[in-house]
Formats: sequence, structure tokens, C-alpha cells
Amino acid sequence: MIRFLTTTHKFRSNEVGVLGNTAEKKMTDDHPDNQKLTKSSGGDDSPVDGRRRCTDLLFLLLLICSWVAMTGVGMAATGVIPSEHIKKGDPRRLVNGMDYYGNLCGVTNYETPSGNDTINLPKAYPMPSGFAVCVEQCPKETNYDKFICEYDVQHEIDNLFGSSELGDVVADEEEAKRSLYLFYASRKQCMPQIESLGFLGYCIPKLPLDKVILTDVNTADNSTETNSTEISTDVSIPIASKARSKSSDFFVTAMADVTRVRHVIFGFGCGMALVLGIIFLIIIQLPGFLSLLVWSMIFAIDLGLAAAAYYTKDVSLKWAATNVRPGNEAAALFYASYVLYGLAGIWLLVVLGLRKRIVLAISCVREAAKAIASMPVITVFPVFQVLGLFAFTIVWGVYMAFLASSGEVVANCMCPEMNENATLSTVVETVESNNGICDDGCLLHKELVYAKNTKYAGLYLLFVWFWTSQFIVAVGQLIVASATSLWYFSRNRGLVKNATFFRAVCLVSFNHLGTAAFGSLIIAIVKTIRAILTYVQKRAAKSKLRVAIVILSVLKCLLWCVEKCLKYINKQAYIQTAIFGYSFCKASRMGFFLILRNALRISAVSVVSQIVLFIGKVFITVASAVGGYYYLEIHFGDELNYLMVPTLLIAIVAFAVAEMFNEVFGMAISTILQCFVADEELFDAEDRFAPDSLAGTIDSTQKKYKKKKKVGVSETN
Repeated sequence: MIRFLTTTHKFRSNEVGVLGNTAEKKMTDDHPDNQKLTKSSGGDDSPVDGRRRCTDLLFLLLLICSWVAMTGVGMAATGVIPSEHIKKGDPRRLVNGMDYYGNLCGVTNYETPSGNDTINLPKAYPMPSGFAVCVEQCPKETNYDKFICEYDVQHEIDNLFGSSELGDVVADEEEAKRSLYLFYASRKQCMPQIESLGFLGYCIPKLPLDKVILTDVNTADNSTETNSTEISTDVSIPIASKARSKSSDFFVTAMADVTRVRHVIFGFGCGMALVLGIIFLIIIQLPGFLSLLVWSMIFAIDLGLAAAAYYTKDVSLKWAATNVRPGNEAAALFYASYVLYGLAGIWLLVVLGLRKRIVLAISCVREAAKAIASMPVITVFPVFQVLGLFAFTIVWGVYMAFLASSGEVVANCMCPEMNENATLSTVVETVESNNGICDDGCLLHKELVYAKNTKYAGLYLLFVWFWTSQFIVAVGQLIVASATSLWYFSRNRGLVKNATFFRAVCLVSFNHLGTAAFGSLIIAIVKTIRAILTYVQKRAAKSKLRVAIVILSVLKCLLWCVEKCLKYINKQAYIQTAIFGYSFCKASRMGFFLILRNALRISAVSVVSQIVLFIGKVFITVASAVGGYYYLEIHFGDELNYLMVPTLLIAIVAFAVAEMFNEVFGMAISTILQCFVADEELFDAEDRFAPDSLAGTIDSTQKKYKKKKKVGVSETN
């Protein structure tokens, strides 16, 4: 009887082993969602072609309502809709500079002593003191005989030299005026007119400021003539040489090169990268190439660990023999070598244990490559996702800019203080300014103070952006999974072309946008909570609450892990929805238990896919950069100052394209695995959709199971 029960237990374990992972299934065998898939009807009907219904429609409606509410908040912030709770904003308050009185240039109504209104002076011109004054426009040329001064100083000089009686006292009025300007410049209240670049609301001088910061005078008894001589000598250097900093020259010439060959950068970075992606898919379909590539990388990792262990041990023995290093360091290195040997051994054992699942993973990668190659338009789809997100971000950014500028502007002085040891001025506190005038050594800056309603509105807009961006990602994953599953569950894959991809787009658009909205909502909630914790952590840092900072850091780390897990579960759920048309909750449950039932298979596929995707990323990036470099050298070699800058930009753009390509390829690989499991559980051998390479994997598993079944029956008898 004991022998019978033992044999029966072995038989049941072997039966579960048909799916490959006995240990992973024992914990949840009794759960109704953790059972083999069954067909609702006979025949060889594809699960993808079954009757579909709209899933999770409520969450799609909630997403649309959130967009409507976002528009309402944005309209209130822009002033289109009058609101008592949200003030009208002005984005100029965010970008325009502030003068030394705390007035926003081009925004605040403030009449200077000379009678000018700062609302008509939109640019902030810097003073040597670090403050700024509002001017009508930035200087277009450098002139060290003309100055821009603080309002009071300028008014004083204008009144002094506007008097008719001054001519009786001063022989050369222009020279006297210049000397007075130089005097105030030495006190950092005036600045020579320097050619400046208007950037947002600021004037950025095109010459280094350290060339024009003038020597301060300590007493009023110092002669103006002496100061004038020093200043003239100091500023004559940039005038005579017209020199600019090397970094500025490099930036200007590099930007000129980029503008000249911008079509080449995007042609090789985008176009050639996409072509190389398709070529990579074709290459890995060559017989034996992918297997050789993956197994070579796997054993290269093991050899690398073993070589590192040997080298580490050899170095430790040399240190111990020659006493070049302390004995403790040599001993630590010696023990580290055995740790590396152990890791190499563990890696080898894991690879040997998962060898059949690695073969399955290689087959999944190969079939995913075939699926994408048959629908090449699928590789361009992420571009439309980026364009969609960009269009939404433009509208969202306008609303957020108006909302962010609706706060009350407060001028503050930032003043350094000595630390507790009185050694370094590292402690900086923000002190409220006194009528907009800061003490010496302090910096004036603007700060916007928001009401609670404005803060809540900003948090809501951030949440909507998280939700929408994740929704766009989820829709892309659903479409790729649907297109791949349509390819897999097709009896004649030669007929699968780009039209199949557009069929998948229609399938998702008319049935499963709600599922994408549901899954993205969960991720958006987690991201919003993380954003709140980041805000609270910054407030705690200002209050120097170290315990609270540590606790918040731990919570943020935990939420980051939760977010990663949820994204992975969502990905599996979207694949289940693409194959079977499940709603999000059921798809999540089915996907979760599928992971448990096939943990080792999924682990092997994950490792193999990461290897292949990494190689593909390197291939696309490097090949695009090299091709672009030689093209630039042949056709533009004599016209460009730097070849490496455009080449680097080509590599960056190609890397971004490779990332999008890998996102599609990785989703296709995961979908092929789930289609394989569904095919294995739903259909008999003669009705399966599995391609030849995957069918061979199923056949070998079935033969092994039947052989063990016969052995178990004979032992029972």
C-alpha cells in the first residue's frame, strides 16, 4: 500500500511536469485559476479568433473624465474659465528675471526713479554684484563706454549731467560722466554694455563675467582717476583680442556642424537603425546562429567568472609572498577568489539544470523574430506612441505652466552662514528680503508660494500625466501582444503581413482600451504616491529631520520595487487579454498563476531574451554610428569642424531607436512563450499551432512524460 501511494505521488508529479515546473505548482494547485487551460468547444479554433467584448469600459470612461477635469483645471489656470479657487497664472513669472528690488521684469508694475515702468522692461541684465536690473532689450554689441546701472544710480547720473550748470564746472562732460560710471561700476552698481544673448527673460553676456567684474573701492577717498586706470587696463584685454572661452567656441562650432548635417544624423540615427533592427531579426533566424550566440554568451559568463577567480587567487598569492600589500588584504582577495569559483560553479549547475528550458527560450526568441519580420510596420509603432505622448505633454505642459505661475511671488535673500565648527560657509538659509534689498554677500531669488487648492490641482495634473503616459505604453504592449498572438495562432503564417498588425490595432482599440486604462491606473497611483513621498522628503530635509528622511527613503525604495512587480504582472495580464480577451482582473490572476506554473521557463526566457536584446542594442547603435561616421567623413569631411559630435548624436538617436525596438521585441518574446503554453494546454498534438522548433520541444516533453508514466504503471503492477 505504501509502495502504491509512493508510486501514485511520483505519477502525479510527472503529470504536472509536462508543463515543466513541478516545484512551482505545488503551492497553488487547488486555486481555480491555477488549472490547465481548456477549450470551450471542440475543433482547432484559435483562442485569438474567439468572440470579443469590451473589457473594463468603466476605467476608460474614468480616464476620459480625468482628461476633461484636467482641461477644466487648465482653463481655470489660463483664465479662460473664471475661478475663485485657482488664480490665473502667467508663465512669464516662471522664466522672467527679477531685479534687485524684487520686481519681475515685464510682469510687475513698478515705476523706477527715472519714470520707467518695469512691466515695459522684460529682460533682466546682470550686475557685477550678482543682482540684476530690468532693461527693454539685451545689448546687441559690446561697448565699454556705455553702462547699465541700478535705477537710483542711473537717476542720479541723469539728473547730475542733465543740469545746465554742470558745464561751468566740468570741462569734458563725457569724460566726467564715464569716470562716474566707472566709479559706480567699481562698487558693483553699474555694468558695461556687453553683447548678450536673450534667453527666456535673461540677458546672458557673451563674454566671461570674470573679465568685467571690477575692483571694489574700500573708501570714498580713493581717486576716481586711479580706479578708471585700473578698470581700463582690465577690460582692454577682451576688447583687443575679441577672445571667447574655448568652451563657448566649441559649442558654437559644434552646433554649426550639427545644423549642417542634421539630415544625416536623423537619417542614420532613425532610418538606418530601423533597417538594422530588421536585419538583426533576419540574422538571428539563420539556422544555428542564435543557438551559437546564446550558448557562447552563457559559457563566456562562466569562463569569465572562472578567469576572474584564477587571476584573483594568483594576485593574492603574489601579495602574500612579496608583502606588497598588508596580509589582511591578501587574505581577503584569496577568499574572494573562492567566492568567484563558487559563483562560476553555481552558474554552470544552473545552466545545466535549465538547459532544456534554455533551448525553449531560444526557440521563443527565434519565433518572435519571425513574427516581427513578417509585420515590419510593428517596429515603427513606438514612434507613434512617442508622438502621441509628445502631443499630450504639450497641452499638459501649457496647463501646468499656467498653474505653476499662479502662486504668489515672494522675493527672498539667500545668505550663507558659518557651520557649527566655524570653518566653512556651507550652511545656507533663505531669509525673507527687506523691501527687496539684500545685504552684502547675499543672493536675491524669487520663490512662488502656493495655496492648498493650487497644490492639489498640481498634484492632480501630475497624476493625470502619469496615468496617460502609462496608458500609452499599455496600449502599445496590448497591440504588440495581439499582433504576435495572431501570428502564432495562424495556420498559414505566410499570409501574415502588415495587415495583421492593423487588425490587432482595431482589435485593441474597439475592445481592450479599458484594460489598458485599468492597468495604467494602478501604476499611476503608485507613481503619484512616490512623488508625494519625494515632496515630503524634501520638506523633511529642509527641517533636518534625519529619521524621517531615512524612513521616507525606505518607503520610496519599497514602492519602487512594488512598481516594478506591478509592471511585470501588468505585462503578463496584457498578453492574457490579447490571447483570450480577458478583463484586467482575470487576466492578472491567470498571468500570475501562469508565472508560478512556468517559473523556470520564464526565467530561462528572461535570461536568453536579455542576452539577445543587449546584443541587438549594441549592434544597432554601433553599426549606425560607424556607418554615419564614414558617410560624414566621405561627404562632409572638409566642411565639418568636428566629426565626433555628429557621430555621437547619431549613436544617441540610434540607441533610443534600439530601446524602442527592444521594447517591441521583448514583448513579442513574452507573448510567444504564453502562446506556446496555451497551445500546449489547449490542443492535442495534431491540432497545435506551434511552429516546428517549438513543436519539437513539446514532443520531447510528451515523450519523456509517457516514458515515465509507463515506468510508474509497471512498478505499480
